[in-house]
Amino acid sequence: MKKYNLYIIISLITLSSCFSSKKTQLQEVLNQASIIQQADLKVVEATKAKVEDRLKAEVIDGNIADSIRFKIARYSNELDSFKNAIQFIGEKVNTGRKAYKQNQQEIDSSFALIDRYKSRANFRLRRFTMINESLDVIVNQQHIFDLAAFFGPGKYEIPTEKINVAQEAFSPLIDSLVGFYNKYADVEKRATLVILGYADASGFNPESAIFKSLAGMLQDSLPSKESMNQKLSELRAVNIGDLMELSLEKKIPNYTAIKFIDFLFVEKGKGEEYPSKLVTDYKTDDERRRVVLLFWNILPK
Repeated sequence: MKKYNLYIIISLITLSSCFSSKKTQLQEVLNQASIIQQADLKVVEATKAKVEDRLKAEVIDGNIADSIRFKIARYSNELDSFKNAIQFIGEKVNTGRKAYKQNQQEIDSSFALIDRYKSRANFRLRRFTMINESLDVIVNQQHIFDLAAFFGPGKYEIPTEKINVAQEAFSPLIDSLVGFYNKYADVEKRATLVILGYADASGFNPESAIFKSLAGMLQDSLPSKESMNQKLSELRAVNIGDLMELSLEKKIPNYTAIKFIDFLFVEKGKGEEYPSKLVTDYKTDDERRRVVLLFWNILPK
């Protein structure tokens, strides 16, 4: 009987020793995973802060900011799951061998999640690098997107004689877009170009062709000055968008690594809204109202 009890004691000691050794190994894996989690968290938080900084400085607009936030939120959810898996395993390991055995299935699932997350490290890093670099490039190229005053008062079509001038003005922007797109040829992505059209606050002669044209589009025989300027600004944005799309089609063949570009054009009229970032650049109301602001960003899908 004593010999039997001795075998039990030896077995328990052996099991305890084995679990202690395994616990040490598991803790090392969890420590390494925690280091990854903390590093990724810093990247996520830094990117969030950069987006808000760029939005505040009007380097990007709300549409682009929302797109980037959506991408970051997706990565943040993955990071939260990764963190929760680390914490769950750590709690069960520290509780003891019995708790570990009772939760073996959940622990195995958590380890599988950790392994998947770690295996996608390069995938995530490449995409965060892309997001951050795109925000930096926009800052460096910001002056390119400030002005497209190719419209006369009460006009929304670019005159034929100014089309070449307009295309030349936007050529550096197109080069930046296509070049950046080409740099990340290995990443599935979408480019977004946000075009904001403006109009001055002046009224329209009811007998003029533009009044009749805008009134017809608005399906209102007596539209307000504000609604007409809103429509005018929208049409200006659309015309710039058409010009940009044509310019892109001409440029793409020069970049052999790109067969096509998945582009989203967001053309918005701002009506009589004041384009605040241009206050110091333009002296008269007419100059300020005839601008089109351009914002672009290329994000991983």
